[in-house]
Amino acid sequence: MSANILTRLRSADLRQTKSDILISNYIERNLAELPFETAKSIAKGVGVSQMTVGRYLRRLGYDGLEDLKREMRHSGDRTAWQVKGKFERLQRDIREGKLLAELIQQQIDDLGHMYELTVSRQWREAIRILVGAEEVYVAAYQNVRGIAQYFASQLSYARPKVIFVDGLNGTYSELLDGSCEDRCLLLFDVRRFAAKAKPLAEEAREAGVTVVLVTEDTCTWARDVGAIPIILPGARGPLWDGAATTVALLDLMIANLIVELGDKVNQRVDQLTRLQDIFGDFQD
Repeated sequence: MSANILTRLRSADLRQTKSDILISNYIERNLAELPFETAKSIAKGVGVSQMTVGRYLRRLGYDGLEDLKREMRHSGDRTAWQVKGKFERLQRDIREGKLLAELIQQQIDDLGHMYELTVSRQWREAIRILVGAEEVYVAAYQNVRGIAQYFASQLSYARPKVIFVDGLNGTYSELLDGSCEDRCLLLFDVRRFAAKAKPLAEEAREAGVTVVLVTEDTCTWARDVGAIPIILPGARGPLWDGAATTVALLDLMIANLIVELGDKVNQRVDQLTRLQDIFGDFQD
């Protein structure tokens, strides 16, 4: 990491109180995990308030934790962004301008951003809705359609009444016909954005359906349709869009849902396994 940051963390001026010492020691001791920390998680780990952490970071010279992470991302060796172990070859290849190394570093940075999403208010609200809805519909388009179908299939192992809607009937009537009160639409769209996506979100909201919109930061209408927005980093590489960040986020969402559903998941998996055994689709 930047020697300047380390010097400041160890400075006597920033270790004047017990809270100062605890926070500075915590940050230095957990450098490898810092991309995945939040002010709230640091406060909890140290045993102080978020406000105390914020004041310490401002005295350290940063507007907040994201400002500190930004400097660390752009420091010479990016030690804190080496998730585990030693990544000397990766760092050397980055310095030599090798494309794949740069793309790997970008994915590591994006994973850090994803962790920020998982502790956000929008994420918690989305999980609550996906757990509690009577019916969950999943829709997506173009090159992310297959990823969304995979998500719907995986989610159907954790809870009942999960339906992927392809819109081929031209009406989305299965979602919009009001067959039950508590419906949720998880709408997944990235650029180039599908012409159907925004109208579907608007019609769903009009029909009383709660919409969770998973999209990227180039979407200009994410907050205009009354949806719960889960905003991913947009593609920044010189090649075509990659799916690693998207798949990772949806896997995290499934994992979080399984934790929230608890024993209900085990009961459902047992039931589905029994049915698979009956219909003989899998070998022992």
